[in-house]
Amino acid sequence: MKRYHVGIFLELPLDVGGGFQQSLTDIIWMRDWAKSADIDVTVFTTLPDNVAILADLGINSVYLKLGWLDRLFLFLKYLGPFDLLQYAMRVCAPFEKRLSKAGVDIVYFTTTSNWNLVLYKLPFMITIFDGCFRDSPEFDEVREFAQFERRDMVWRSAATKAAVVITNADELIDMLCRRYAMERDHAVCIPFSPSLYVARSGATGEAEDAAILKKHGIEPGYLFYPAQFWSHKNHATILLAMRLLRDQGERHTLVLCGSDPGARAAFEALVAQHGLGDSVRMLGFVPSAELGALYRGAKALVMATYFGPTNLPPLEAWAVGTPVIYPEAFKAQAGDAAVLFDYDDPASLAKAIVKAGSAEERTRLAIAGKQRLAHFGERIDEGHRQLARHLMRLRYRRYPQIY
Repeated sequence: MKRYHVGIFLELPLDVGGGFQQSLTDIIWMRDWAKSADIDVTVFTTLPDNVAILADLGINSVYLKLGWLDRLFLFLKYLGPFDLLQYAMRVCAPFEKRLSKAGVDIVYFTTTSNWNLVLYKLPFMITIFDGCFRDSPEFDEVREFAQFERRDMVWRSAATKAAVVITNADELIDMLCRRYAMERDHAVCIPFSPSLYVARSGATGEAEDAAILKKHGIEPGYLFYPAQFWSHKNHATILLAMRLLRDQGERHTLVLCGSDPGARAAFEALVAQHGLGDSVRMLGFVPSAELGALYRGAKALVMATYFGPTNLPPLEAWAVGTPVIYPEAFKAQAGDAAVLFDYDDPASLAKAIVKAGSAEERTRLAIAGKQRLAHFGERIDEGHRQLARHLMRLRYRRYPQIY
């Protein structure tokens, strides 16, 4: 009897941060659940380095090399008339042919992959983390070189053509229904959860944490922001808040980690302009296994991003008991487990940093953070149950029989 076969597609590199970490969490859940449901799962990745990362977590994967013909198909799919030609010729992209040859019945994209566009026969499930390119089109990274137009096409296809759309917030479901006329009953909400590496690092002791901080030349008690250097990550507001606090006689150290897609130089110039070079440490990309120690060594996570409505770092900070300072625009995720501020107002952030430094507030935030994690844990379990029900229905429609 042919078993239903889910092909999971992982195309993100490790250095993108939260999106990669959440993909790992989702893959592990799918693998474990599929065993209990008599469903086959194969993880495909377009990056050779991911094969070793997945193997370290006990996940077998297949390297799927994408060639020039795959990319030609993807390019042509951005052209509407090509759909008619493809229909007339009954031709599939090499990408889809390889998945079909492997026996895949449905493709599960762990991010909003543009490769969903080339699927001609195979149904798919897709993950949509946000719609921020339309919420904040003023940022270069979502506007330049037709990035906005291409994303809009990918999101529209994802929201309307997918058998199941997986989001991390109810607000995203509302947004997708409003903007793209998505069928609400096709959507499943599975909130973010702390990355496997941060959760796993809790078994390490103080000596191991101290060694990691020493490696990076930092002392405990800093403000921490793990984020790539994009303009929408809004590192500048944190820096300007520190400048205000320094002028008031209060000094803080800011520790940043994350890769540089292009905005780091502008931030470094701002650091020099305000004379805060001795107060900012930029570690670059750090190994995932070190993140837990960096969170624990911080006196607060300060996340100033403009993009939401949800983000992964607050959950990781809550998991290790570190206070969270977070934009009030994302209060729906934070609840009362963060000190909120206006991400366009350095003075508002400066007040939040001072407030988060009090012993009473730190104690309150630690308790509230654990409660918030428990709340999301229940929502995650319910989301997984919904996704499982969708998959069982899809399996029956593909192979109608009594299991």
